[in-house]
Amino acid sequence: MRKPIIGEKIYIPTSLYIGHGEDDVAGGLATVKKINISNHLPEGHCNSIMIEVNEVKGHGYNWKVLLEHQEEYKERYGNQIAHNDPDYHDYGGW
Repeated sequence: MRKPIIGEKIYIPTSLYIGHGEDDVAGGLATVKKINISNHLPEGHCNSIMIEVNEVKGHGYNWKVLLEHQEEYKERYGNQIAHNDPDYHDYGGW
């Protein structure tokens, strides 16, 4: 598995949360800003590399999972830029 590069453009998916919509994210292109490589997991382990991106605050992403879905995300999001997309609607206790 190749390693990410700071400044690299990558697609991330949309994330929607019923119980905490303030954490919702609109998927699209994003720029790698931070790379966290595990000191405890073996190289190549599915959770050994996590990244953060400039466009979305407060989220980390599994590098291996993102890599596996890049073609799908590219087709889905095109040139759309990823961003936080909070929903503060009250769903009555969900």
